Amino acid sequence: GALRTEARSGLLRSLRGSYTVLSIEVLAEAPLPESEAHLPPEVSAKLGVSIQVAGLIVRDVRRLYMDRMTRRFTDLKFKERLKRTNPFLMQVRGVVTVRQWAENQVNSALFASEEEAIGHVLETIAKACHPGGREPTIPDDFDLEVPSQGTITGYQIKMSWDCMPMSSRKNLSNTIRKLKEHYAPQGIDFVGVFAPCYGRAITKKPPGQDYISMRSRDFWSEVGSGDGGYDVKVGEVCRLLCSEFRAELARSAIPTLIDRLVTEGTKVFGDGEGNIDYGKLFRQVNP
Repeated sequence: GALRTEARSGLLRSLRGSYTVLSIEVLAEAPLPESEAHLPPEVSAKLGVSIQVAGLIVRDVRRLYMDRMTRRFTDLKFKERLKRTNPFLMQVRGVVTVRQWAENQVNSALFASEEEAIGHVLETIAKACHPGGREPTIPDDFDLEVPSQGTITGYQIKMSWDCMPMSSRKNLSNTIRKLKEHYAPQGIDFVGVFAPCYGRAITKKPPGQDYISMRSRDFWSEVGSGDGGYDVKVGEVCRLLCSEFRAELARSAIPTLIDRLVTEGTKVFGDGEGNIDYGKLFRQVNP
């Protein structure tokens, strides 16, 4: 039957027999399109979660990846892309036509948007699959928490190991100290963890900081109940879900956007024959 609509913190029982909290806004009751009906069983098999949890992951990935990027590309403004145009670099790269410019701008926006979207997808998968995970009771700076006897471990999940500027490190440490003070009267110790999805080779506690910086593979192993290759399986799920959604985006929004940028660019800095008049382009970028 159709899955019940869930609010932001719906409790879902996984195949492991434990409760997992999946952070979602609203999941529709409507069944998946026929073209996507094969996805939940494949996600279930790869990640070791129930069909129900897998179905919610598929729906949430569509919301986080396809729907968000479609809206972003629909709203992409010509003036915004013009401001992000580097006419020096374009000439080095041999960009001659207005269409080449438009394609480069769309690809640049796509890559930047995609990296952000995949970060949210990975966070969703981690929260859905962690055997003891739940939404943070106090969500400041943390995406997931895992309670155990006398301890609550909070995880700040980031795309990569270098997503932690100095100001964020200080903020995270300050939050951990406050949470330790909050939980101490209850006899509970709070442990803060920075969990990058890729690139961190060792687990250590940085000098002067109050959080543990976790090895990326160990984080995914924990999410996968001790499976040392779980990161590989998560990568396969990202490919399975997002490559299909990406192909759909390439068929729908992207060609329309490129054509629109070509039309507007031709009026503003074209030479009348489909090529770029760099004199006009420089005056648009540097008025």
